[in-house]
Amino acid sequence: MSISIEYLYKDIKKYGVELIAGESGLNNKVRWTHIVESEEIARFLQGEEIVFTTGVSINNDIDLLNIIKITKYQNASGIIVNTGKYVNKISKEVIDYCNENNHPLFIMPWEIRIPDIMRNLTIKILESERTYTEISNAIKDAIFLPTHEELYIQTLEKVGFKCDWNYIVSIIELEANDDTLKNIPNHAEAVKSYIEDNLSYIKNNYFAVNVGNSVVIVFYNKTDLEVDKVLKKLYIGIDKYFNKLKFYVGIGKHTNDLKNLYRGYEEAKNVAKINRLISNNNVHIRYSEVAIYRLLLGMENKDIIKEFHDETIGDLEVYDKVNNTDYVELLISYFDNNCKINETAKSLYLHRNTVNYKINKIEEILDLNLNDIGDKSKIYLSLMIRYLL
Repeated sequence: MSISIEYLYKDIKKYGVELIAGESGLNNKVRWTHIVESEEIARFLQGEEIVFTTGVSINNDIDLLNIIKITKYQNASGIIVNTGKYVNKISKEVIDYCNENNHPLFIMPWEIRIPDIMRNLTIKILESERTYTEISNAIKDAIFLPTHEELYIQTLEKVGFKCDWNYIVSIIELEANDDTLKNIPNHAEAVKSYIEDNLSYIKNNYFAVNVGNSVVIVFYNKTDLEVDKVLKKLYIGIDKYFNKLKFYVGIGKHTNDLKNLYRGYEEAKNVAKINRLISNNNVHIRYSEVAIYRLLLGMENKDIIKEFHDETIGDLEVYDKVNNTDYVELLISYFDNNCKINETAKSLYLHRNTVNYKINKIEEILDLNLNDIGDKSKIYLSLMIRYLL
């Protein structure tokens, strides 16, 4: 867990540190500090460092600009230039570059010792890491050990969480394939980092934590509509940025009690499970919208729902297998298109008369009438059961 440079800047202003360019990059994350006095040293940066330089090896504006370009290329979070001895003035070209590339550029007076600021920043970074670990563990305890309130209530209250806030738990569940099986934990961590980078604008209203092959996001003091909008945006971004990953989203019902986070997690996980079963990544599907699936998933005796399925459309599956027909698939498309002939024909690239013929044949095989609400309901329920078997 990294800390934003904006948060650190608020603390080191007391040393006379001043932001002069790259304000749009203040959301950049910082995981450590580093002193860079040459282009060669800058190339050893590993990313997410806040860089200091005294300018001792800088002879002109071009030298400073080159160092800054390398720190940007190495994904440093920003740079602090110690001015007054070797660097007296920051050129417009340097300022323009940092503004254009969202690379925070700070200056600090020569009389301020760099080690003093670095020590302060290091303490803040370590404190942030410790706090993040405490919150992560507390949320996991709240989810998996809800009756042991002593493990999480006090910890969460200490860092500012309130028991009666409005909480909504969501989950982004990653699915492993042959290529990603060994790297799922790394992918989950990368997805969490992506979430943190993209939700910095609501950083005081959520907390993300890795749980197994999933990223759990606990939103607080956000409405259902706001959470839906956030997750829709995240889904689009993750799907584009991690295009080789398969993932499913679930959202639980909101609760006004920290002690009920576990319920929100279970609800969100059930929705993600349903999405996986029906191959659906629709982030709008939340727990309150999947009542029939919840009912089916909650039945202990799965033989009962399988028997209902077999009695309803089992004969059609057998007919397809024996006669090499595709009536079940057409029936699925028919219901996906709200039982409308024209839409079904269009989606399957068939003539509407062909679809009509096949619907009539299905009614004949199953001995039912798809214009009858009772028969239609049984078929619809049976098709839902197919996804769960």
